[in-house]
Amino acid sequence: MAEVIAAGPIFLDVIQYGLEHAPRPGEEQWVAGGAVMAGGVANQAIACARLGLNVEVVTNVGADRAGRWVAEMLAEENVGLAGSTREGNQSVTVAQVLGGDRAFTTYGDGACPDLPGTVLAQPPGFLVASIDYLARNFDRLKRLRGAGTVVVADTAWDPTGRWDRADLDPLAQADIFVPNAAEALAYTRAGSVREAAKRLLELVPTVVVTCGGDGVVLACRPDCALTREDVPDEAGGPAPSAGESQLGALVIELPAIDVEAKDTTGAGDSFTAGLVRALARGAKLSEAVVLGQVVAGWTVQRLGGSAAPTCADLRDWAGSGQLRWAIPADSAGSEQPGLGREATFAGRFGPYLRIYEDTAQIVPRSSACPGASPADWPTIPDPAAIVAAYAR
Repeated sequence: MAEVIAAGPIFLDVIQYGLEHAPRPGEEQWVAGGAVMAGGVANQAIACARLGLNVEVVTNVGADRAGRWVAEMLAEENVGLAGSTREGNQSVTVAQVLGGDRAFTTYGDGACPDLPGTVLAQPPGFLVASIDYLARNFDRLKRLRGAGTVVVADTAWDPTGRWDRADLDPLAQADIFVPNAAEALAYTRAGSVREAAKRLLELVPTVVVTCGGDGVVLACRPDCALTREDVPDEAGGPAPSAGESQLGALVIELPAIDVEAKDTTGAGDSFTAGLVRALARGAKLSEAVVLGQVVAGWTVQRLGGSAAPTCADLRDWAGSGQLRWAIPADSAGSEQPGLGREATFAGRFGPYLRIYEDTAQIVPRSSACPGASPADWPTIPDPAAIVAAYAR
């Protein structure tokens, strides 16, 4: 039985890295590097498989030569194709990396089948899919969730520019929504990522907004997986006992992992894989988010969306002493402690850790002003410790 099913369209990705400028008509440009790999839903599936999870994809692989290459790549990564189809021509994407961002040109229809009925007989622990795929499989997802499957949903850039919030209605059959900051802000019209995450809680129990070099914003309804055990004692004491009401939704802001990004292709997919790996191994939601950040951080330092790590790679990184939070050398402002300059805080305390309950900031406490002691700031999960616990 698969621990994870990843569903959605698959592509043969041709990656080009190191462009000096955008392509120009009539000009040939030689670049520093490139790769050919399986992309689309394969990014999530391969990232999960490399982290030791048993993964199947539900997709359509082309019946042509390019499709055979994709099928071979998946087999080499121990990703199964149960429930997938083999028809037509393989969709192909050319991704060009320039100035830290990417541009895509794609051929094909991006077709993929609905969830097969056999999935209901052996529900996976997790199902990862995009919002549009959820809409097509609403009834079966409801049955899977009733059987205990955790549904993790993501979205994509809206080329129409409409960003219609009604497009998010299928999140009613998701447990966790993982948009990036631009997507969250566009759909909600919010003035901040934190406010966007809170608004999205109207649609789904848990929201994790990835913000690149600005870290992650995690939001959860009071009755969801994120409980008071995620709030340090410094924030206001122990978790409430059973039956006690909680005041409101919690929002946690975590800093980024300290890396120099080379290619952000597949960063979100790698983040989701790390999140799922940790949850599958019993992590709290906040800990799972940290492992997601670590996996994504490892990936963006390499070329290509399928450049995901194994657990051994993560352990080596943690053991090197180079895995740490990105704490700027001087992040102090008029209302922020200057913790970034003090080496004793590095990797343990972060100037960007904030915990909110509804609109009230409860971490750090009001006493955490410039010159405050470490006791006024909560400890945040050490990424190396998270790797040791959940990437064994």
